[in-house]
Amino acid sequence: MPAKASATKFLTAAELALVAEIAEIMIPRTETSGAQDAGVPAFIDAALEGVYPAADRDRFRAGGQEFEARLKDGKPFLEREPAERVDIVRRALENALSTGHDPKPFILMTRELALLGYFTSRVGINDNMEYVAVPKEFHACVPVSQMRKPVYWE
Repeated sequence: MPAKASATKFLTAAELALVAEIAEIMIPRTETSGAQDAGVPAFIDAALEGVYPAADRDRFRAGGQEFEARLKDGKPFLEREPAERVDIVRRALENALSTGHDPKPFILMTRELALLGYFTSRVGINDNMEYVAVPKEFHACVPVSQMRKPVYWE
């Protein structure tokens, strides 16, 4: 569910679309929900606005512009074929991870925020983790040796 331009807090509509596509490439919809299903783009926008210092926000924005500028033929990232976009993101991640990354470059900040947003969302927890809202058994003040293993441990 892509965020609307009027609902953005920090990112412009174009920046949000770029971040949304990169996040969806990193956490695609498969048999489970993807990044956009979990509202990751809106989370990234809100986190940048509310948590990150101005210097990091500016570095993130400049990094997004540099990410687009590094494309050799000048064709915008979002206008490329899906397989090509996946390859661009993969290569950018490999390059960032193989070199020193202090401060973190745009692609690693995006990955960090995408993972944080996804795995702290209701969708990410319910679809991908062994979440048990109400455990079947609770044993207070009982020696561990006398406890039965819960069903979800098997």
